Amino acid sequence: MNLARGLERRLEMLADGASASVFRGKMHPIDIASRLVRQLEFLARDTPAGPEVPNHFVVRLNSADVDEALDQSSLELELSNVVMETAAERGWRLLGPVTVQIVTAEDVPRGILEVDGGTVPGPTDPWCQLFADDGSAVLDIGLNRSLVGRALDSDIRIANHEVSRHHMVIYRENGVTLIRDLGSANGTFVNGVRLSSDPVNVTAGDSLMLGNLAFTYKPVF
Repeated sequence: MNLARGLERRLEMLADGASASVFRGKMHPIDIASRLVRQLEFLARDTPAGPEVPNHFVVRLNSADVDEALDQSSLELELSNVVMETAAERGWRLLGPVTVQIVTAEDVPRGILEVDGGTVPGPTDPWCQLFADDGSAVLDIGLNRSLVGRALDSDIRIANHEVSRHHMVIYRENGVTLIRDLGSANGTFVNGVRLSSDPVNVTAGDSLMLGNLAFTYKPVF
């Protein structure tokens, strides 16, 4: 599993190159990462913008399973990165920054993991931007599967009659940026071609139109 191998390499660097587990007994950080991914899959739910998963996790385990030398904050950060990378790879929607908290609890049997997931909305850094061709606006896209439209519940709201209430979705999946029209009245166009309900890949500099509103797509990272 590439995800697990990538995490293991980063954990080895945290432990000065040691490949041994930072947990005592049979527990290993890879076990936590795999459990987090399974929990993401289990808790994914459908929304108008597409599948959405939790962004806040609490991992509970027995204190006897945790090595006193564990760099807990670094491990929590690495596990958060696993959640973020998995969501981006699979095109899942996150409503805020990812946090993973490790908590020891004596009521959890040794060798057992308990993982609870929930959603804590919050601001996220933009991963791409849409520049209005007339210079009137720059739209920062922070959420994966950002819902763009005229409605108040849109992630990116454009108060213009050319734009439908829920006009389009923009998201990352498997390393590419995709745009999908949501049955808008005036259409979504990429480089002059009107979209159907099928997602279309966009790259830096591509022209995007919502009705007659023209934008240029620019990735941030």
